[in-house]
Amino acid sequence: MTRVDAYLAVVQELPAQTAQTDRYPAITAARRLQRALRLRHKVLADDHQGHGVAFLSVGPDLVVWTNGLWFQWYTGKRDERGRRLYARGPATDPVTAADRVATRYVEIMKEQPPQDPVPDSMRNPI
Repeated sequence: MTRVDAYLAVVQELPAQTAQTDRYPAITAARRLQRALRLRHKVLADDHQGHGVAFLSVGPDLVVWTNGLWFQWYTGKRDERGRRLYARGPATDPVTAADRVATRYVEIMKEQPPQDPVPDSMRNPI
């Protein structure tokens, strides 16, 4: 899927000019990013909202937050003082943000591969 096709697919499902978009820009932006992640990268994310911001839980130590204007997420790096460094992108471009978030997601999955949610000791032998 090309970048243009992805952008059109994301925006067409959640039109830009709706009453909900105007009233809740953060959740609209988060859902556009969520759709772009799913369509372009097969990455699933849960959305949460409240108090004018929305969050996408993408993976371990990867939460994207938005106020409807910007997306922001932890890069996995720290500055010389040990503070977390965050990446940022405009909410008007969910496709590019999805590409960048997916890159971080792949890095995390290489560092911390997902564990089997059900240990063998708890599986039904039948």
